[in-house]
Amino acid sequence: MEREFLDIIPHSNGWCFIGRGLRSPAYPSYHLALAAAKKLRSERKSDTPPVLRSLDLKGRLLPIDDRLVFPEPRFGG
Repeated sequence: MEREFLDIIPHSNGWCFIGRGLRSPAYPSYHLALAAAKKLRSERKSDTPPVLRSLDLKGRLLPIDDRLVFPEPRFGG
C-alpha cells in the first residue's frame, strides 16, 4: 500500500495542507494549518496514518517531527 501524505504548504492567504489531491482552506498561521492537519490525521482510521510534511525554502517536502511540541518550517540545510 502506498504511503499517504498531508503536505503543509504556503498559500497566498497564509498556510494550507494538501492530502489525497484536495486542498484545505487557508489558515492565517503555520501552526493553525498544522493543528488542522493533525486533527484530520487523527480522525482517519488507518493502520498507517498519513505522514505530515512541510515545504522548505528549496521546495522539498520534509517530514515533520511529531515529537516536537511546535514544529517550525525547516529552512536551509
